[in-house]
Amino acid sequence: MSLIQVTYIVLIWTIPSMGSWYSFRKMENEKQIKVIKELRNPLCILGIIPSFIGLLVYLTGSVAASDIKVLRDLGIALALFGWFVIWGVGLIKGEGNTFKCIAMILIGISVLIAYIYLF
Repeated sequence: MSLIQVTYIVLIWTIPSMGSWYSFRKMENEKQIKVIKELRNPLCILGIIPSFIGLLVYLTGSVAASDIKVLRDLGIALALFGWFVIWGVGLIKGEGNTFKCIAMILIGISVLIAYIYLF
């Protein structure tokens, strides 16, 4: 693995992590407590966090020297799992437009099919 690829991988993981940490530290104590409570929410644990981590894992697998397919597949799986959880919960709770939720789920399915056939 070349130095440039290692640098990219380090930047892929450190920039979002440090940005999140810096933003969290700048918040007032009341907002920090609110953010901690929101992070413990099951929708965040099963929807938002896997999507975010999946994107980072996919980018890491794509940048790696041997183009690690397992990392790319795991990243896409995590991202799509989070995508389906977010829109599925929105559909079940009726929080948004039903048509929009179904359309977004169908978009996720089409992305999954395209990824399987193209990669």
